[in-house]
Amino acid sequence: MRRKQGFTLVELLVVVAIIALLVSILLPSLGAAKELARQVVCASSLRNLGLAVNFYTNENDDWLASAEPPNREPVSEQHWFMNEGLLQYVGVSLSYDGQGQMIGPPEKASALTCPSHREPNKTRMRQGEPSITHDYALSYGMNGTWGLGGRPDHTEYRRMQEFETPSEVLALADCWGTSLGPGVVLYHACVAENLDYRHRDKLNIVFLDSHVTAAAKEDVPMGFWNRDKPFWSAKKP
Repeated sequence: MRRKQGFTLVELLVVVAIIALLVSILLPSLGAAKELARQVVCASSLRNLGLAVNFYTNENDDWLASAEPPNREPVSEQHWFMNEGLLQYVGVSLSYDGQGQMIGPPEKASALTCPSHREPNKTRMRQGEPSITHDYALSYGMNGTWGLGGRPDHTEYRRMQEFETPSEVLALADCWGTSLGPGVVLYHACVAENLDYRHRDKLNIVFLDSHVTAAAKEDVPMGFWNRDKPFWSAKKP
């Protein structure tokens, strides 16, 4: 008796169907694993930025870097992400144009960018406000209560010793800033929308003691009525 050679069409279709089913089962898992890896890289970058904040205060008589300049200029060394004294601790060098004017951190991936942030060199679009492309890439925002932003009670430099519970105070978090507040997060106004829950509906936060956690939207106390909570610590003791 002759043995049957090869596969029949039905058998091939069954094999193809099984492979397709396996792929459909595995792809979401692979996607989730890739996002988890990106979240871990992001958390590591924020951890390093949290340590940089502490190194900076140690070298500057306990003074924190300002979050943003008082008049919200587009390019200023009073933006935390334009502060060379702070950025040196994460190995980021600022760029300058042909006239020697500061442009900002690199346009490409650096310690200031999250791998899950698709367009870190652009601002977030708001109603009536066009999206702006920057000469630098930035994925994180600093706590806007750290002064010089021209916002209520935030017009002075702050010192580390003012914060009694640093493990509860947000230092930096995943952010997608507007042109009115790049690199800043806060509990109200336009910068309240800067927080970016880009990691499966969560964002990474580094606290003032340099520990990092992932938080869902309901875990972040937003609104002007929450301004005195340790999470923001907007008021001086």
